[in-house]
Amino acid sequence: MRSPDSYWLESGPQWTATHRPPPARTELCVLGAGVMGSTLAYWLARDGRRPVVLDRNPAPAMGSSGRNAGRMIQGGNLQHAPAVEKFGHAEALAIYRATLRNQDLLDEVTEREGLGGTRFTTAKIDLAVSEDEALELERTADALTADGIAAAWLDADGVRRAFGTELSDDVIGGLHKPDQDAVHSVAYVRGIAAAAVRHGAEFCLGVTATTVEPHGGRWLVRTDAGTVEADQVVVALNAWTPRLLPELDPFITPVRGQLVQTAPVPFRIPQWGLDRGLLYGGQAPDGSLLVGGLRNTVPGRDEGIAVEPGANTPLFAPDLADRLADALPALLPEARGAEVVRAWSGVMAFTPDRRPLVGRWPGAEGLWVMAAFNGHGMPYSQIVPQQLAERMAGGDGGHIPLTFDPARFLTGGGTS
Repeated sequence: MRSPDSYWLESGPQWTATHRPPPARTELCVLGAGVMGSTLAYWLARDGRRPVVLDRNPAPAMGSSGRNAGRMIQGGNLQHAPAVEKFGHAEALAIYRATLRNQDLLDEVTEREGLGGTRFTTAKIDLAVSEDEALELERTADALTADGIAAAWLDADGVRRAFGTELSDDVIGGLHKPDQDAVHSVAYVRGIAAAAVRHGAEFCLGVTATTVEPHGGRWLVRTDAGTVEADQVVVALNAWTPRLLPELDPFITPVRGQLVQTAPVPFRIPQWGLDRGLLYGGQAPDGSLLVGGLRNTVPGRDEGIAVEPGANTPLFAPDLADRLADALPALLPEARGAEVVRAWSGVMAFTPDRRPLVGRWPGAEGLWVMAAFNGHGMPYSQIVPQQLAERMAGGDGGHIPLTFDPARFLTGGGTS
C-alpha cells in the first residue's frame, strides 16, 4: 500500500487551535511549525515572551517532523568514535552530551505538559554485518564507556538476546545503548505546540513567508497574508531554509528519506540501525514495524532531491519502498509475512560537515537560523530550541555545540 501521509499524520491528533491572521508587528517571529519551531515557541513562551509562529501548512508537523521515524535517540549523525576522530574529543562529546540533555528536557517537558502518552522508552542496537563496521562499533562502545555513557559491544549471541527475536545469520554483533526514547511524531509536536499556545505563543498557520528583509534595525517578514515587522526572526524551515536565506543554498542539501510500515506484529524489538544508519528501523506504539533508509541504493543517494513548491515531501519512489519491504524479513526472519500497510517519504537537510546550522546570522542582529539536522533533528529537538531561546534573551545558550554556528560556512569561521 502507498500513502501520501505517514502513520503519524494519519493517527495523530487534529490541530484544533483557532486560525488567526498574522499581526502587523511582533517582538518575536518564528518561521516554521515543525518540531524545532514549535519547541522554540514553547520555550520562548515559557519565559514569558509572546512569539508568533508562521507556517504555510494548516497544522504543525505536516512537513519533515511528521514524516520521520520518531526516533529520539542519543548521538549525532556519526557514531561517537568516528566523531571523535573527525571533530576532536571535546566537540564530539559536546554533540553527544547535547542529546543526553535533550532526553532530560524531554522528561521534564512531557511530564509538565501531560504529554507522557506521546513517547515511549526503548533501546538502540546498531548491528554489524561486516568486520569494519563491527570494529567501528566496538571502538564506539569503548569511547562512550570512557566518557561515562552507558553502551556495550555485544557479540552475535548477545545481540540476539538483547534484540529479543531472531536475526539474520549475517549479523556478527552490535552496539547496545539502553535508555533511548521514541515519540509519536505528530502527537508529540502538536502537543508541544498546544503547550506553547497555552503559555502565550500565537500560531498563524496557512501563511507562507516569502522574504525576510532588514528594516531600520528590525525585520520585515513578507507573507502572502501581509507583512510582519519583528524585532527578532528565527528561520526554522530545515530543507526549505534557502528559499528565505539563499546564501545557505550551497550548504543545505535536501535528501529524500523513505519508510515502510507493516501491520502490527506479536513481538517487540528495539530501535536498530545497520550499515552506518543507511538502513534503520524500530516499532510504532501499535506494534507495527518501521523500516527506512537504503538511499545508498539510489543514484546520487537521493541527495539534492527536488521538492515541488508548496509540497511537504519529495515525490515517492515505489521501487525503493519495495526494497525496504524486502530488507525487513531478510534481517528479521520473524517479520516474514508481515503485511506492508503503508509507505511514505520525507525530506531531510544535510550540510557538508554533517553538523546542524544553529545560531545568529552573521552580522545581522536579530536574525537567527535553526536548520539542517542531517537526519537527526529529534535528538536535538528540546535542547537546541531551549538553548536558542536563552541566547535570544541575551543568555549564553552554551549547550549548543560551538561548531553548529552557521558562521562556519558564511564567514569562514567564528561563533555566535
